[in-house]
Amino acid sequence: MVRILLVVTLIALGGAGYIAFNNVKGTITGLNNELADTQDNLDRTQRDLAKSQKTQEEAEQKMAVAQGQSETAQAALRQAQARLVAQTQRADQHKDDLDKTTAELVDTRNKYQSWKGFEQQYGTQSQIKGKLAAYDEVSDQSDQFAVENGILLGQVQKLGVELARYTGSSVKVSLPGNLHGKVTAVDAQFDFVVLDIGESQGVREHGELLVSRGEKLVGKIRVLDVKKDHSIANILPDWKQGEIQTGDLVIVGN
Repeated sequence: MVRILLVVTLIALGGAGYIAFNNVKGTITGLNNELADTQDNLDRTQRDLAKSQKTQEEAEQKMAVAQGQSETAQAALRQAQARLVAQTQRADQHKDDLDKTTAELVDTRNKYQSWKGFEQQYGTQSQIKGKLAAYDEVSDQSDQFAVENGILLGQVQKLGVELARYTGSSVKVSLPGNLHGKVTAVDAQFDFVVLDIGESQGVREHGELLVSRGEKLVGKIRVLDVKKDHSIANILPDWKQGEIQTGDLVIVGN
């Protein structure tokens, strides 16, 4: 009986082992098939990757070529633009030169026509030179007369002042209308001032000048002593409107 059970057990174990072996074999076969499929997929993927990399390299090469062509074209465009600017500047300069030359030509023609009209009216150049020489001579003589008259007038005024001193009469001395100067010193104790103008500027003894500061009248002075480039004057008390100061302006008044 025991032997029979042992045999049955062995048979059962053998059948189970057979079944388990068949299952493991099937699993191994399935894994091998999956591994083969996976390897095929990997091979295809690697081929596709290699193909993609090649395509990318070709595209990068084309892009590099295109970029180089673009940079070359941009450089050529910049050079063309620079040449266009230079050519435009030269054209503008030529136009300016032409306009200037045309204006000079028109001006020359106008001057020529004016000179011809002037020459017909006043004579030739040599005749005009002769007239100008004669005018200069007369003008020089007139200036000389004016200087002599000024000297004589000064002498007459001086004689009038001297005469007034002896006779005790008053005398009015005329001064140049455009005469003006400044007070350079003031003696408030003795009421006299020093001026920066003298005989060279037309100052005469006993001449009277107004003293102003800005737009305000300060007083009036009468010249006492005259030197070449400065003079001394007394402050007239009846005209005193304020204290005369250094820098005040002196002008000819009524």
